[in-house]
Parts: sequence; structure tokens; C-alpha cells
Amino acid sequence: MIRPTRLTRIGVQIGGAIIVGTAAFLATSYTSLPWLLAVHFKTNGAANGWQYKTPARVLMPVFVQLALALILGGVGALLLSRRGERHEPNAADVRAAAAAAEGVVLMALIWVAFQSYAAFALVRMWRSGRSGLGAGYVLLEILGIALTCIVGARANANLGRPEPDRDIPEHWRLGQLYCNAANPALFVPTRFGSRWTLNFGRPAAVVLLGGILAAGVAVPTLILVLTLR
Repeated sequence: MIRPTRLTRIGVQIGGAIIVGTAAFLATSYTSLPWLLAVHFKTNGAANGWQYKTPARVLMPVFVQLALALILGGVGALLLSRRGERHEPNAADVRAAAAAAEGVVLMALIWVAFQSYAAFALVRMWRSGRSGLGAGYVLLEILGIALTCIVGARANANLGRPEPDRDIPEHWRLGQLYCNAANPALFVPTRFGSRWTLNFGRPAAVVLLGGILAAGVAVPTLILVLTLR
């Protein structure tokens, strides 16, 4: 296992605290909410659709937070995985894996924090019975997108540029897919250097790719369903 960066560890701790805080806020707000929650509104903002208040419905922002934390946290853990106990901490592939995991954790933290505001905005909307999550919701959403782009650019810069390894044709599939089960590294230089690619000889690479696809498809779909329900 590659040692996570200090910022990664802090991000995990803050993210966990935010989830606990969001759950506590919604739990303490539960009794003060109306037994029918407004979920659909006319163009003038008046409610014309309601659903019964249930713990699952009120705690939905926490479930979204947990989904983000589990999926993106799992991706980060896979990035830090490495077969065997001994490795050089300053090796280029080790630093690249730590930088990538740090970026993923920070992105998860951004959107977990955003969901905490969404919980506050939902409680306010349910209590008032009027539509709208407030201007702060849109502004924070834009800020979250901007911060995600910044974190992504920072992570890309921290990955560095690897030196190309000795080209062994047997380790490459379809010309550009590296596959070498004997190599414990998850990150390896591309065939002609200058960038990083995954070592598909390790099962973790396949699981990692699947996790990224799940995060890109399942999480937006879940949020869309929750928005339109």
C-alpha cells in the first residue's frame, strides 16, 4: 500500500466529519419538518405536489454523500494499492499514484461539502413550502465545478512526466495497453513516455477503470433521479 499524502488524509477526515454533521443536522431537523414535503411546484413557486416525510427521504443528501465517498474513496484506495510490501517511496510511479489519489479525494470532498449545503437548502424549502433552493445553491454548484477543475489541473501537474521504460513488445496489447502481471506498479509510463497509463496486468487496474465509469454514470444518474422524483 502506498502511503497517502497528508492532504489526502486531511481530506478523508474532513469529508467524514461533513457527512456526520449533515446526518446530525437532518436528524435534528426531522421533527420540525411538515409531515407532507413539497416536492413539485407551480411556475409561481407554490407547491402542487407532496410526498410523505420519511427518514429515507429526508436523509437522501446523506445517501448521496455516502455514494460519492464510497465510489470515489474506493477509486482513491485502488490508486494507492500496490502488490508487495517494499517499494521506493520516491519512485516516479509511487508519487504519481499518491498525487492521483489526492486529487480524487479532494474532488470527493468538494461534492460531499456541496451536498451538505443541499441538505440545508432542502430543509429550508420544505419548511417554507415554496420552490427554490436559493441563489447560494447555484453559486456553490458553479464554485464546485471550478474547484474540481482546479484540483484536476493540480493533480495532472503533480503526476509529473515519466521517463519511458525499455520497450518490451510482449508487455503491450493492441499497441498501447500495458499488461505485465510481474510489475507491481499500477501506474507505468506510456509506451513512448511523457505520460502515464495503467498496468492492466493488475486486476486493480480493471476494477479502477470500472469504478471511474461507475462514478461517471451511476452518480449523475442517481442525482438526476433524485432531482426529478
